[in-house]
Amino acid sequence: MDSLDFISSQKKDAFSLKEKKNENNKKLLIKCILLSLLFLFISNIYTIIFIFSLSSRVNTINNNQKKNIKIFDKSNANKLKDYLNNNNIFEKYIEYQKNFCNNPDKFYNLKYEQIIKLTKFSFRNISYQMYVYKNVDRWMSNEIIRTGKYEPMHMSKFLDILQYYGKKKNIQNNEDIFMLDIGGNLGAYPLFLGKFGYSIITFEASPRNSYIIYKNYCLTNKNSNIIIVNKGLSNGEKTCNYYFHIKAIGNGAVLCNENETITTAGNLNLQKEFEVKLTKLSNFLPYLSTKNIALIKMDIEGGEGIVIEDAIELISKYHVPFIFTEFDSKYLEKQGTNPQKFLELFINNGYKISDKGFLNVTYMTPEQINSGSHKNIYFTYDGN
Repeated sequence: MDSLDFISSQKKDAFSLKEKKNENNKKLLIKCILLSLLFLFISNIYTIIFIFSLSSRVNTINNNQKKNIKIFDKSNANKLKDYLNNNNIFEKYIEYQKNFCNNPDKFYNLKYEQIIKLTKFSFRNISYQMYVYKNVDRWMSNEIIRTGKYEPMHMSKFLDILQYYGKKKNIQNNEDIFMLDIGGNLGAYPLFLGKFGYSIITFEASPRNSYIIYKNYCLTNKNSNIIIVNKGLSNGEKTCNYYFHIKAIGNGAVLCNENETITTAGNLNLQKEFEVKLTKLSNFLPYLSTKNIALIKMDIEGGEGIVIEDAIELISKYHVPFIFTEFDSKYLEKQGTNPQKFLELFINNGYKISDKGFLNVTYMTPEQINSGSHKNIYFTYDGN
């Protein structure tokens, strides 16, 4: 082979090798592309599987949560019911009193109508008509018929302290200031104080007294912020007996132990009149805890200790600033409350005690208060 042929052969071989190398590179590139595509495909498959799996897991969790919620609701049905009742606790009472006013014929009670009459109430330049018992032996009715007023000293102190509370808290609207009237009787306090725009929630166990409160509300305070709860207060949901003085000289009492001998402090026998429904003040705390409760008034013939013990948060946590109660050792003991411990409960939660009023008075010790049989007691929270 001459040199020209050799060179030509070498060039041909070199070209051939280069072409082969290029071909190999192309194949490698194709393989890389294919592998990349395969990798992307597999990755997408795994991504799809992962997303599907995650979605299934989420659905499973949600289903389990729903299942658990159903189980929770089922196993705690009473608690759920209580929760719903607590958050709508006054709606049924408000609706009832509206219906009472709007449908008087539906609620008309001939037996009750025959023993009541209209009389004039006039105090602090405010006058209106209200229903009372015809029988002047009834304590509240007698005073209103005779004087046109009811407990003017207490009425003045309550109005003054509500006004004081509003100014101190800089509350512009009186409707944002609440009073709890525990033992409403005929509604004298909510009727009068409601005229000033305050929100009054009154509790009354006697169905006959409640009927009169409804009548008075519809006649005099229909557009006011009064809420009437036609139940008494105790430490549980109960049906108990309502007793009234045979000679009708005072207020009634609710007692749940029929085996007791029922007597008043003056040894006057009481007679059973009817059964009454009792509920717990603590049921209302979820609603009341969001309100400006300025004053609690209690007059329930010895049941005051039971009410406070059930709703201890009102004085231990929320520190309602002003509380008024009738205090009778015999009545408290009859209802199972130790009078001394009842007073100490307030002292231990930061309250001062007086039998003269809330502010600018001489405060007393529990021993001084407990030395007498019957007193009107004013509790003032020391933080005020």
